[in-house]
Amino acid sequence: MLSFVVTAGLLIGTALPASATLFQPHVMNTLEFSYVESIFGPDGAKKGGLTLAPGDQLIGIIAINRIIAGGETLFAAGPASQLTGIYAHKVLSVPPYFVQGGVSYDPHLQTAAYAHVEFGNPDMGTFTDGSSSFNLAAILTPGEMLALWLDQGSSATVYTTGGSLANGVARATDGLPFLSAGIGSSGYFYGHTNPTVTLADLMRGALFGQAFGGLEVMTNATGQTLDPIRNPGDREKGVPTQMILSCDLSINPAGFSSTNPSPWTLAGTGTAQIYPAPEPSTFVLFGVAGTVMALWRLRKRP
Repeated sequence: MLSFVVTAGLLIGTALPASATLFQPHVMNTLEFSYVESIFGPDGAKKGGLTLAPGDQLIGIIAINRIIAGGETLFAAGPASQLTGIYAHKVLSVPPYFVQGGVSYDPHLQTAAYAHVEFGNPDMGTFTDGSSSFNLAAILTPGEMLALWLDQGSSATVYTTGGSLANGVARATDGLPFLSAGIGSSGYFYGHTNPTVTLADLMRGALFGQAFGGLEVMTNATGQTLDPIRNPGDREKGVPTQMILSCDLSINPAGFSSTNPSPWTLAGTGTAQIYPAPEPSTFVLFGVAGTVMALWRLRKRP
């Protein structure tokens, strides 16, 4: 009887936080998201147009719309359930790249017609759009490129892409810390943009490009450990990381609207994937429970 009581008490202690129910272990979990972003110059001021240069920073807010695993929807965003956050990345390089035999849009795929842009972790600082500003250093710690917060209940603030820059960031970054990630020692993030697409094309709904990433998790309050996985759509990197992502990039029409303006110039959708495993402490507690049961049996032997 004692062994049962001890074991039961130990197993009760393995209960995971409520956020753990957002993921299913031992299967690929897909996070479907939408996002908006703007281009900021090295001085932190929002840039006009779509031209990128080394030293620029792309900063945006992101909303997880659904989490799916094994054909089951584990999370769906709603007024009382928000999983949102912020992401930022610094432009490290843009074409043309000098390669053997000439120049190329892409140093990895030299015949590619799409322009390869390499991104790194953001520099910390204040970013502004007119009179509205926010301090990225107060939100992301050094090395973080992405951070998510879980905001649930009747007091949850709903993600918005309208209003001021500061308001959009504040609403996306409240709640309980959920997960953050960055490039780290083995991660990566890059984009392919189509240099032939015009602003008129974009306003009609054309895609501007795609981005691929593999990030290392830095803070994790999900209740699950995350195994490294490879990005199946990534033809250039293929390094296993704890979070992989792919996304499309297009224009945010409201970013060019005078009647219902948005501080965000670009918009897109995408998926991030993780592969959860049981929390290490679960194994430890199962091990302790097993040891207690074994010792109790030994005591009962003649």
